[in-house]
Amino acid sequence: MKNERKSFVDQISATLIKKLKEGTAPWQKPWRAGNPTNFMPHNYTTGNRYRGINALVLMSKEREDGRWLTYKQASATGAQVRKGEMGTTIQYWKTTEQINKLDQYGKPVKDEQDKPIKVTVKLERPRMFMATVFNAEQIDGLPPQKIVKPDWNPLE
Repeated sequence: MKNERKSFVDQISATLIKKLKEGTAPWQKPWRAGNPTNFMPHNYTTGNRYRGINALVLMSKEREDGRWLTYKQASATGAQVRKGEMGTTIQYWKTTEQINKLDQYGKPVKDEQDKPIKVTVKLERPRMFMATVFNAEQIDGLPPQKIVKPDWNPLE
């Protein structure tokens, strides 16, 4: 029998079902006084929060640090994913694309620094991509996580 790989949706479903059977819901965070408010999974490089199924998948990994990066993003910051660490697969959709602006002869229009000018175009159909991300706890060379204290008083 051939070794079949589960689809992304099947993998996520299996993980969530397993967590629920263990009595934990990955989308619930135990709140305690003094906990940092930046536990939500977000991309360290862009600062964007992961949403939807990606947020659930990353929260189910039960990491204390909410920062996630691709291998390439970690390398670009001078950090290094530890040898043997396993990444987490996420999916994302592109609805637009950046292309070179062309003149009437089909040649790229350039700016003052002789770089092609880019324009954003809407794709006819969205494209889905997969990426592998690593948590900051799996990466050496990142600065410590900045703890963001809530700007409200829970006792008021």
